[in-house]
Amino acid sequence: MKRILLALLLSVLIFYIFTQVNSDESSTSSYIESITKERIEKDQFMNTSSNSPFYNHRDSTIALKYYPIDETYKVIARVELIEENRLLTLGSSDGNQVTYRQYAYVYFNLQDQECTLLILKNVSEGTLFTAFADLTSASETYGAGRYLDLDFNRAKRITLDFNRAYNPYCNYNHDYSCPLPPKENMLNVAVRAGEKDFSK
Repeated sequence: MKRILLALLLSVLIFYIFTQVNSDESSTSSYIESITKERIEKDQFMNTSSNSPFYNHRDSTIALKYYPIDETYKVIARVELIEENRLLTLGSSDGNQVTYRQYAYVYFNLQDQECTLLILKNVSEGTLFTAFADLTSASETYGAGRYLDLDFNRAKRITLDFNRAYNPYCNYNHDYSCPLPPKENMLNVAVRAGEKDFSK
Protein backbone atom coordinates (compact mmCIF):
# COMPACT_ATOMS: atom_id res chain seq x y z
CA MET A 1 0.00 0.00 0.00
CA LYS A 2 2.81 2.38 0.92
CA ARG A 3 4.54 1.58 -2.36
CA ILE A 4 1.36 2.38 -4.31
CA LEU A 5 0.93 5.71 -2.50
CA LEU A 6 4.59 6.56 -3.07
CA ALA A 7 4.27 5.73 -6.77
CA LEU A 8 1.14 7.88 -7.04
CA LEU A 9 2.83 10.81 -5.30
CA LEU A 10 5.86 10.46 -7.56
CA SER A 11 3.63 10.42 -10.66
CA VAL A 12 1.80 13.55 -9.50
CA LEU A 13 5.13 15.31 -8.83
CA ILE A 14 6.52 14.41 -12.27
CA PHE A 15 3.30 15.55 -13.93
CA TYR A 16 3.41 18.87 -12.04
CA ILE A 17 7.04 19.53 -13.00
CA PHE A 18 6.34 18.63 -16.63
CA THR A 19 3.32 20.92 -16.89
CA GLN A 20 5.15 23.79 -15.17
CA VAL A 21 8.08 23.53 -17.60
CA ASN A 22 5.73 23.44 -20.59
CA SER A 23 3.75 26.35 -19.18
CA ASP A 24 6.90 28.43 -18.69
CA GLU A 25 8.08 27.66 -22.23
CA SER A 26 4.67 28.58 -23.63
CA SER A 27 4.59 31.80 -21.62
CA THR A 28 8.07 32.79 -22.82
CA SER A 29 7.15 31.99 -26.41
CA SER A 30 3.96 34.08 -26.21
CA TYR A 31 5.87 36.97 -24.65
CA ILE A 32 8.51 36.96 -27.40
CA GLU A 33 5.79 36.80 -30.06
CA SER A 34 4.00 39.75 -28.47
CA ILE A 35 7.10 41.97 -28.37
CA THR A 36 8.08 40.92 -31.91
CA LYS A 37 4.61 41.82 -33.18
CA GLU A 38 4.80 45.24 -31.54
CA ARG A 39 8.13 45.91 -33.23
CA ILE A 40 6.86 44.86 -36.66
CA GLU A 41 3.79 47.08 -36.28
CA LYS A 42 5.97 50.02 -35.22
CA ASP A 43 8.16 49.62 -38.32
CA GLN A 44 5.03 49.56 -40.46
CA PHE A 45 3.82 52.76 -38.81
CA MET A 46 7.19 54.44 -39.33
CA ASN A 47 7.16 53.50 -43.00
CA THR A 48 3.56 54.34 -43.90
CA SER A 49 1.91 56.80 -41.50
CA SER A 50 1.66 60.52 -42.19
CA ASN A 51 2.31 60.93 -38.44
CA SER A 52 5.67 59.18 -38.71
CA PRO A 53 8.77 61.31 -38.01
CA PHE A 54 10.16 59.86 -41.25
CA TYR A 55 7.15 60.89 -43.35
CA ASN A 56 8.85 63.86 -45.03
CA HIS A 57 11.74 61.62 -46.05
CA ARG A 58 9.36 59.45 -48.14
CA ASP A 59 11.46 56.44 -47.15
CA SER A 60 9.68 53.08 -47.04
CA THR A 61 12.69 51.07 -45.84
CA ILE A 62 12.84 52.19 -42.20
CA ALA A 63 13.79 49.39 -39.79
CA LEU A 64 14.39 50.36 -36.18
CA LYS A 65 17.17 48.62 -34.27
CA TYR A 66 16.60 46.58 -31.12
CA TYR A 67 18.43 44.40 -28.64
CA PRO A 68 17.35 40.74 -28.57
CA ILE A 69 14.28 40.19 -26.37
CA ASP A 70 15.45 39.27 -22.88
CA GLU A 71 12.99 38.56 -20.06
CA THR A 72 15.59 39.37 -17.39
CA TYR A 73 14.91 43.02 -18.25
CA LYS A 74 11.27 42.62 -17.27
CA VAL A 75 11.26 43.40 -13.55
CA ILE A 76 8.85 44.03 -10.70
CA ALA A 77 9.18 47.47 -9.12
CA ARG A 78 7.93 48.77 -5.79
CA VAL A 79 5.94 52.01 -6.14
CA GLU A 80 6.17 54.98 -3.80
CA LEU A 81 3.60 57.59 -4.83
CA ILE A 82 4.43 61.28 -4.46
CA GLU A 83 1.35 62.65 -2.76
CA GLU A 84 2.26 66.33 -3.09
CA ASN A 85 1.53 68.06 -6.37
CA ARG A 86 5.21 68.60 -7.14
CA LEU A 87 6.19 69.90 -10.57
CA LEU A 88 9.49 69.33 -12.36
CA THR A 89 10.82 71.36 -15.28
CA LEU A 90 13.04 69.44 -17.68
CA GLY A 91 15.27 70.61 -20.47
CA SER A 92 14.49 69.28 -23.94
CA SER A 93 16.44 68.30 -27.03
CA ASP A 94 15.84 71.67 -28.72
CA GLY A 95 16.88 73.75 -25.72
CA ASN A 96 13.36 74.53 -24.55
CA GLN A 97 11.82 73.50 -21.22
CA VAL A 98 8.76 71.42 -20.39
CA THR A 99 7.01 70.85 -17.05
CA TYR A 100 5.69 67.56 -15.67
CA ARG A 101 4.16 66.43 -12.42
CA GLN A 102 6.34 64.15 -10.26
CA TYR A 103 4.05 61.16 -9.82
CA ALA A 104 6.04 58.36 -8.13
CA TYR A 105 9.36 56.75 -7.49
CA VAL A 106 9.82 53.09 -8.39
CA TYR A 107 12.45 50.84 -6.83
CA PHE A 108 13.71 47.66 -8.46
CA ASN A 109 16.67 45.34 -8.89
CA LEU A 110 18.41 45.09 -12.24
CA GLN A 111 21.62 43.16 -12.83
CA ASP A 112 22.03 42.75 -9.06
CA GLN A 113 21.90 46.49 -8.51
CA GLU A 114 19.24 48.47 -6.67
CA CYS A 115 17.81 51.07 -9.05
CA THR A 116 15.37 53.96 -8.78
CA LEU A 117 13.36 55.82 -11.41
CA LEU A 118 11.19 58.90 -11.14
CA ILE A 119 7.82 58.48 -12.89
CA LEU A 120 6.40 61.62 -14.48
CA LYS A 121 2.87 62.61 -15.41
CA ASN A 122 2.05 64.68 -18.46
CA VAL A 123 0.12 67.61 -17.00
CA SER A 124 -2.08 68.17 -20.06
CA GLU A 125 -2.66 64.57 -21.20
CA GLY A 126 -2.56 62.76 -17.85
CA THR A 127 -0.31 59.98 -19.18
CA LEU A 128 2.57 58.44 -17.23
CA PHE A 129 6.09 57.76 -18.48
CA THR A 130 9.68 57.70 -17.41
CA ALA A 131 12.69 59.00 -19.31
CA PHE A 132 15.99 57.34 -18.40
CA ALA A 133 19.62 57.09 -19.40
CA ASP A 134 22.00 54.22 -18.63
CA LEU A 135 25.54 53.03 -19.33
CA THR A 136 24.68 52.32 -22.98
CA SER A 137 23.52 55.89 -23.63
CA ALA A 138 25.46 57.69 -26.41
CA SER A 139 27.37 54.51 -27.30
CA GLU A 140 24.75 51.88 -28.14
CA THR A 141 21.51 53.73 -27.40
CA TYR A 142 20.28 57.26 -27.96
CA GLY A 143 22.41 59.71 -26.01
CA ALA A 144 19.46 61.81 -24.87
CA GLY A 145 17.84 58.81 -23.18
CA ARG A 146 14.93 56.46 -23.78
CA TYR A 147 11.35 56.28 -22.58
CA LEU A 148 8.98 53.77 -21.03
CA ASP A 149 5.23 54.39 -21.11
CA LEU A 150 3.34 53.29 -17.99
CA ASP A 151 -0.28 52.91 -16.96
CA PHE A 152 -1.13 52.52 -13.28
CA ASN A 153 -3.03 54.38 -10.61
CA ARG A 154 -2.27 53.62 -6.98
CA ALA A 155 -0.59 50.25 -7.44
CA LYS A 156 2.02 49.21 -4.90
CA ARG A 157 3.94 47.16 -7.43
CA ILE A 158 4.22 47.41 -11.22
CA THR A 159 6.10 45.68 -14.02
CA LEU A 160 8.86 47.60 -15.79
CA ASP A 161 9.60 46.00 -19.15
CA PHE A 162 12.78 47.46 -20.62
CA ASN A 163 12.27 45.36 -23.75
CA ARG A 164 9.66 48.03 -24.54
CA ALA A 165 12.03 50.96 -23.99
CA TYR A 166 11.88 53.24 -27.00
CA ASN A 167 13.55 56.29 -28.47
CA PRO A 168 11.85 59.69 -28.57
CA TYR A 169 11.11 61.05 -32.04
CA CYS A 170 14.01 63.51 -31.85
CA ASN A 171 16.35 60.54 -32.41
CA TYR A 172 14.89 60.24 -35.92
CA ASN A 173 14.05 63.84 -36.75
CA HIS A 174 15.56 66.94 -35.13
CA ASP A 175 12.39 68.93 -35.80
CA TYR A 176 10.88 67.21 -32.74
CA SER A 177 11.39 68.41 -29.18
CA CYS A 178 11.86 65.70 -26.54
CA PRO A 179 12.30 66.05 -22.76
CA LEU A 180 15.61 64.87 -21.35
CA PRO A 181 15.80 62.45 -18.41
CA PRO A 182 15.88 64.00 -14.92
CA LYS A 183 19.11 63.54 -13.00
CA GLU A 184 17.42 60.94 -10.75
CA ASN A 185 16.98 58.68 -13.77
CA MET A 186 20.62 58.17 -14.71
CA LEU A 187 20.94 54.41 -14.13
CA ASN A 188 24.35 53.01 -13.27
CA VAL A 189 23.70 49.81 -15.24
CA ALA A 190 23.82 48.90 -18.92
CA VAL A 191 20.23 48.36 -20.05
CA ARG A 192 20.79 46.22 -23.15
CA ALA A 193 17.11 45.84 -23.89
CA GLY A 194 14.61 47.69 -26.03
CA GLU A 195 15.50 50.07 -28.83
CA LYS A 196 19.03 50.96 -29.92
CA ASP A 197 20.22 54.26 -31.30
CA PHE A 198 18.74 54.67 -34.78
CA SER A 199 21.75 56.50 -36.18
CA LYS A 200 24.38 53.94 -35.15
